[in-house]
Amino acid sequence: MAIEDTVVRRIEELLDESSQLRRGNEYGQASSIQHAEKCKGWIAAASNIVELLVPDANSGYRRVADRIREHDYGYVIPQGVGEMSEVLTNLLRDAQAGLVASVADNARAEIFDDFLDHAKLYLKQGRKNEAGVIAGVVFEDSLRRVCRKSGIDENGQKLDALISELAKSGYLSATKAKRARVSADVRTKATHAQWDEFDESDVRTTIEFATDFITNHLEG
Repeated sequence: MAIEDTVVRRIEELLDESSQLRRGNEYGQASSIQHAEKCKGWIAAASNIVELLVPDANSGYRRVADRIREHDYGYVIPQGVGEMSEVLTNLLRDAQAGLVASVADNARAEIFDDFLDHAKLYLKQGRKNEAGVIAGVVFEDSLRRVCRKSGIDENGQKLDALISELAKSGYLSATKAKRARVSADVRTKATHAQWDEFDESDVRTTIEFATDFITNHLEG
């Protein structure tokens, strides 16, 4: 499941849970200690989703969500759940209109950066094979994500064909397309444990290409 689908699904789950938690007693208070504890946990989870989707602490969504999370509602904490659920409802609309895709790109870029750091470390340690596997995976995943983002159908397509499509679309210059093919070769060889058919310089090219590609097309 894609990151954006996972986030949308989680928001929908939280909204479903809120329908019960936001209901207090006749005075608007939590019906029990357990109810209040569940409300607190729900607000924390909802706040985490808002923070994930809206990194800018000065945005309207973040300001309202942060205020709700930090407010001491006491016995009337179901009110906090109700307020936060309205934030999520509107955020979900924005997410489905395209916001989540952008967030997913940024989230995936951060993960890729971590993986590439590991690949660089392996290469520094002389562990070319391990570095090639990691770098190759990051290369392919980032390439396919950019294809989907640009409207290129990548499902079932080989890497070489996708590189050609990205070059035609202006995402890759002739020089970068050449480097991309070296990276695709490393990905294929590492996948099939053909360790002797690529060297450290090929892995280094893959890491450098993936880093540049992610910075230019996924990070926002």
